[in-house]
Amino acid sequence: MRGRVLPMPRLITERIKELRREIAKLTEANGKYLVGTKYGSAAADNERRFQRLVEIVDELKSLTDWKRP
Repeated sequence: MRGRVLPMPRLITERIKELRREIAKLTEANGKYLVGTKYGSAAADNERRFQRLVEIVDELKSLTDWKRP
């Protein structure tokens, strides 16, 4: 089975696209955080963004598990 390309189900492809868009938004917000205020609610928002990125990584891992033999 080596070298065989498995087609990715459409729903998974769409979900990955959504997650990529969300990552882009989180990255943009993080850039604003880095040049702006770093206390109070801004720091809490940054922590929430980081936690969401961890959740996205976990979801991406689970979405690609179907490819394993």
